[in-house]
Amino acid sequence: MAGETILSEAICLAIRPWSRTSHVVEWLTPAGRITTLVKGAVRPKSAFLGQYDLNYTCEILYYARARGDLHALRECAPLCRRDSLRGDYRALALADYWRSSVRDMAPNGPECEEWFCMLRDALDSLTSRADVSSADSLRRLIDFETGVLRLSGLSPNFENSEENGFFQLRGERRIPVTEDIMKCIRQPWDEKNIKILLDATRVIGVFYTFHLDCAPDLRRTVLRMICN
Repeated sequence: MAGETILSEAICLAIRPWSRTSHVVEWLTPAGRITTLVKGAVRPKSAFLGQYDLNYTCEILYYARARGDLHALRECAPLCRRDSLRGDYRALALADYWRSSVRDMAPNGPECEEWFCMLRDALDSLTSRADVSSADSLRRLIDFETGVLRLSGLSPNFENSEENGFFQLRGERRIPVTEDIMKCIRQPWDEKNIKILLDATRVIGVFYTFHLDCAPDLRRTVLRMICN
């Protein structure tokens, strides 16, 4: 790979300044996360102006350097801009949280293709409606986070008792959950009761705390935003 020019589909995860006119852009590709230097990105006549932004899916051509992790972006063309996300604060909050989660947890190599497809499809789903309600946002959050757990090999293990069930944590620890919450976590799109949706997100949050190196403050902020 090093020393090669590579053409790939990529989702823009993060952008930060490198100099007065250049950017460093982090991408998720089907083969893993990469970081590229975009020289002259904000110059008035730059070929990169308007070609990438957060949540865009792009086709990129980059030169993979033999040394270091900062590769040189040669060409970039947007395939899906998802401009409608900017008009819905709940959708934008979810998109930011999902990008952050994938940025932290997605592996490099062939296993990343499923993560790429999951993030791409989740972002696409946010553009399919003019407005994303609180209940709909919670369903999307549960669906995405259970997908993250599945791809991480940490799918929830439910055990039934006579009336309720247990959400199995690491070791012998368990969270007692009702049958309604178990059903909601398994099939969030069938749940109409917003209280059950909120309880299900809290249960998953506890699971995240025990099993994943995540940012609980960011998650709490997103929950507050989508529930307003």
